[in-house]
Amino acid sequence: MRLTERDLDVIEAVHYYRVLKQNQLEALFFGSRATAQFRLEKLYDHGFLDRKFLPVALGAGRSPTLYVLDRRGAELLRAERGYDNLTFYHTSKDLSAQFLDHTLAINDIMVAVVCGCRRHGFQLEIWRGENQIKGDYDRVTIRGPNRLEEAPILPDSYFTVVAQQRRHHFFLEVDRGTMPSARFRVKVLAYLAYHRSGGYERRYGTQSLRILTVVPGEKRLAQLQQATEAAGGNNRFWFTTAEYMTETAILTAPVWQLARTEGRRALFEVDSSSP
Repeated sequence: MRLTERDLDVIEAVHYYRVLKQNQLEALFFGSRATAQFRLEKLYDHGFLDRKFLPVALGAGRSPTLYVLDRRGAELLRAERGYDNLTFYHTSKDLSAQFLDHTLAINDIMVAVVCGCRRHGFQLEIWRGENQIKGDYDRVTIRGPNRLEEAPILPDSYFTVVAQQRRHHFFLEVDRGTMPSARFRVKVLAYLAYHRSGGYERRYGTQSLRILTVVPGEKRLAQLQQATEAAGGNNRFWFTTAEYMTETAILTAPVWQLARTEGRRALFEVDSSSP
């Protein structure tokens, strides 16, 4: 097998995002399903990627093919891309239903952002996933029901988009409808304290920030928006539902509801005649 730069990019992406579905890799790197399937099978057959299958309970019919890093892929990234201490195996805990459900949902949004940026000539400059954030994160002090308490700043992802001659900064929260509203309220209080204290600016070098929360449906959106507003959340907090996480809607369609604001807005306003 003769490896290409695209092959290296695919292997690196699978490592960085921990697990990717075939259709996610197709959208990121390939022009067709057939090309993606052929090349991914080659990378699997030669030990660069390992292949898993989504549990039936989450698969909704046919089980999607999942790709994770394998031994030769880890060796290749060490040699060609300067990575050290790579973990090429994934334990049963790593591939639990809860992990897959959450991680693949985050990666669906990442793919939508990447493809949306390509569509509109924007640049996705940084995408820092949950794993990278957990390696080095800040804490803030907030007032709990009975005492002061420490809260971690752990969004599901942090990313920046360069668009319309500006750099835009985002925290992403992917809600699966299982977190109690009271716990989400603590997240809101932590984000407010983090921004107000200057801790966010010290780490990210800017005051610009929007916190995006993607929820399963409209009922959940209303619950979390209400919890946000009760905690003093302002129009830095944007909400939408998972159905709009597509390349055509996520960035430029008016699908986002802001805290303390009526109506819906787009993350980026573009000329309606643009692609």
